[in-house]
Amino acid sequence: MEEKSLSDLSIHISEGCLVVPIQGDIDDQRMRKIQSQILKGVEDSKVKGVVIDVSGVRIIEPYHAGIIDKTAKMISLLGAKTVLTGIRPGVAIALTDSNFGFKEIYETAGTFEEGVKKLQPLVRVEEKSEEVEDEVEEVEKIEVIEEVDAEEEIGDVEDEDVEDEENFLAEQEEKDID
Repeated sequence: MEEKSLSDLSIHISEGCLVVPIQGDIDDQRMRKIQSQILKGVEDSKVKGVVIDVSGVRIIEPYHAGIIDKTAKMISLLGAKTVLTGIRPGVAIALTDSNFGFKEIYETAGTFEEGVKKLQPLVRVEEKSEEVEDEVEEVEKIEVIEEVDAEEEIGDVEDEDVEDEENFLAEQEEKDID
């Protein structure tokens, strides 16, 4: 029965964000499993944004809302930001009853799309930093290649200098012998 209740939880990555749609009834065991899967997903994927969509939940107990709140705090400790979307009246009541720490750790949005938009600046910064890292690696490769070429060129010049000096000395010896 537990496997069936988790089958509707389909954590995936969309637009650089971990997306977690929660649907149906929530009990203690299921909520803990959802929390565990979210944290593992953040750790494994290294995303900077998480969208938890509760539009499929009509009512949530304050205790379970507290678990979502703690999960958002844990996500923050892992270096990502959370946006909670799809909040219905029954969920809003539970969230306020559980003393949610709004805005301190996460934001809210009406729809999944709005939630993803709120996270895009953060996700784009991460993408840009990866692009910069790639560019730095490419520049470093070019510098190493140029350095090797310069060393080879210096080595060629030194070889030529040694050869010229040996030729000069040989010519001087021939002149001295004559």
